[in-house]
Amino acid sequence: MVRPLCAGLIIGAGTVSADTVVFTKPDSADWTLPENQDRITDNVWITRKDIQSLFNIAQEDGYDHLNDSPIGTLWADTTTAVADPASYTSFVAMHGGGPQSILGDTVSLYLPQDELYFDVIFLSYSGGNTGGGFSYIRTSTSLGADKTTIPKEFFVSKNYPNPFNPTTAFDYDVPDALPLGITVFDIKGRMVQEHRLGVKKGKQNNFVLNGSGLSSGVYSCVFTAGDFQTVRKATLVK
Repeated sequence: MVRPLCAGLIIGAGTVSADTVVFTKPDSADWTLPENQDRITDNVWITRKDIQSLFNIAQEDGYDHLNDSPIGTLWADTTTAVADPASYTSFVAMHGGGPQSILGDTVSLYLPQDELYFDVIFLSYSGGNTGGGFSYIRTSTSLGADKTTIPKEFFVSKNYPNPFNPTTAFDYDVPDALPLGITVFDIKGRMVQEHRLGVKKGKQNNFVLNGSGLSSGVYSCVFTAGDFQTVRKATLVK
């Protein structure tokens, strides 16, 4: 399911900004249905069957291990802003056969047919034969062509304490005056909290996450400032 977000932030069903979407394909969901396909362009519809890896249902019937699907996509294991053009490869080669290893990290997705770049943060990826679920945040970026538009620094510390109950704190630095949003997702990729902090600038800012209304578990905290995103994992133990 694709959920679009409002200007600069992620909201309920899908986007963090006009250029950002949160996509979720639940375990055992019918991959032939449009709501379980991330239809990025007319020729790239990313989904996954109950087992195996991602594939592009607009151009292939299922995962092709010879091409390490999805066909029509290339991936790099870093942000688009710093990715070396020579480092782009298939999805499977990018994560080295262990998709869970990239959870919470930002990777780059390139669509050569359309000359489009995206920063992608995987929130979940079911392993084994458990239903083929996955979810991610996908943000369109022009930084593949013009990397000078990136702010010099955007930093978010690890939270402390971690594990926590019921509150934990993050320090963050925002070099330019940018609208800051923080969205919290559970381990299944569902948004459980959204915080709009307005325009922030400067160093040694502080955000306190209150988990009083949440269940014990691991949460992905997505910090968005302008075109930048980073994820921090927080473990709530009650």
